[in-house]
Amino acid sequence: MAGTKTTPEEIPLRSDPAKRLRDLLGPKTRKHVDLMEKVKAHYVTTDRDERLKTEIEVMIENAVQRLDPSRPYGADNRREGTAVAIVAESGAGKTSAMRHYLKNNPFFPNYGNPDGGCPLITVGVKSPCNLRNLGMGTLRAAGYLARTEKRESEAWPMAAYQMQDQEILFVAYEEAQRIIQQANRTERGKVIETLAGLMTDTVWPLHLILSGLPRLKALFQDSFLEDAKPDSPERKAHITLKRRTRFVEFAPIDLKADRKDIDSGIEEYAKLGGVSLKLLKEGEMRARLSHAAAYQFGLFWDLTTLAIDACLRSGRKEVELDDYADGYATRTMEPVELNPFAVDHWNAIDTSIIQRHPEDQIDTKPRGKRSKPERRRGDD
Repeated sequence: MAGTKTTPEEIPLRSDPAKRLRDLLGPKTRKHVDLMEKVKAHYVTTDRDERLKTEIEVMIENAVQRLDPSRPYGADNRREGTAVAIVAESGAGKTSAMRHYLKNNPFFPNYGNPDGGCPLITVGVKSPCNLRNLGMGTLRAAGYLARTEKRESEAWPMAAYQMQDQEILFVAYEEAQRIIQQANRTERGKVIETLAGLMTDTVWPLHLILSGLPRLKALFQDSFLEDAKPDSPERKAHITLKRRTRFVEFAPIDLKADRKDIDSGIEEYAKLGGVSLKLLKEGEMRARLSHAAAYQFGLFWDLTTLAIDACLRSGRKEVELDDYADGYATRTMEPVELNPFAVDHWNAIDTSIIQRHPEDQIDTKPRGKRSKPERRRGDD
């Protein structure tokens, strides 16, 4: 009726768009989505989680120590920052390990909530990585909602102010190997000076977590700055960065050494998914799966999750080899002759395609006859 006023209680709240779509699913699909959501969110713990926890908590210990114990806590009475570098191949599970550590962690309450007061923020390093892009990423992660891109000279002072205002003490930079991809010698030097400056700032020192692929280690080598003079500011900053950084490396899968963790993970996923994974009791199947996953723990469980999904969609309760073949084809778009779950010569197939990173150069070399990825079972 014209002129009728609507009270605030009568106005429907705008929910999350994904939530609105979920509410429209049928009962059967909704049940499957609910189950797979839990399966995909599961994390298998290993000894590397304890190593990561130890290194970050050493950093926390440094953050809480005062320069002068006789004086009260304050921004001018903190020790300079330190850094932890998490180094592993693509698919090892670096991001998942950090999320697992941060989940319900009393040191980092409300992580991910911009209004929750968490002292740690995560910044995704974009490619190309220059100082301006890194500054804008840090500024936005610190809660500053800017539609326009700031100049480099504006972004970093604003980021520093925002992090102090929000009482942020730790900054995690994901995909930090993209710093290495910066070919410009001047930009490299500026990034190094900025990272070191964040840790040694006299007003608000920060602690850094740098995670990335193995080539991230080049960031800490003298050759990264090439011809920088020993007494130059950038070389001194580089020495500061190296001296203050500790490393955590995630090793590839070793089926013998990691057997206990793999056994536990298989039981956990089978229970969560309500399926049988008895095929993974076989040594050859484990070797085949490890090879398909490029020997990375994260991908090992990702492929298992895809296989469970394929199995349940087919109305079965026992995961089969074909389910893994379907999952690999879905993930990589590889033809059947290059699918390690579909051929006998699986150990001769180059499975590194499963690790392909968005910024990696596209491989133009032929990898065999290209055809539409094939499902191993009929379309019935």
